[in-house]
Amino acid sequence: MQELDTEAWERWKAYRTAIKKPIKPASENAMKLKLARYGKDQAEVVDQSISNQWQGLFDLKKALPQPGEKPAKTDKQVALEQARLEADVARSSRTWQEVSITPIGKLRLAEALWARYTVDIAPFGSDDRREWLKEKVGEIVRSMPPGDILGEPSLVSFIREVYGEKGVQRLKSRMGGE
Repeated sequence: MQELDTEAWERWKAYRTAIKKPIKPASENAMKLKLARYGKDQAEVVDQSISNQWQGLFDLKKALPQPGEKPAKTDKQVALEQARLEADVARSSRTWQEVSITPIGKLRLAEALWARYTVDIAPFGSDDRREWLKEKVGEIVRSMPPGDILGEPSLVSFIREVYGEKGVQRLKSRMGGE
């Protein structure tokens, strides 16, 4: 057993003897093999089992995040979220072109999408999504008579949320110029 951390093994044997659960000769070789399979983590596995007063050797438990702390995402999770963002943008772009609704309807659709991007629990890419949507909303607003938007209080609130008070003021000034 060249891979076995003998120091960790001796601590494990001493612990088991101390808790009056000595390792039986018939299972000693199997336990040595099990410990050796943990490779460089053998000492940590033994420490974990001793500190938790366990009678066996188990895989290392990952520490739970502290309250308010977000767990770190793995590379695989980040890649999946990036792929999902790209698929969402592609699908939204196709749907946006295919849907033949009025400009007011498109603004209401954009308002619902904006709300979704704003409260999305996975903020990855939400800034990119909002920027894309902000551009689309700008295109629609420029193509519409400002009175149509200003006559809808929910859309005025939406424009205020996306562009701030300046956006609403621009609509009002366009209204006066017509």
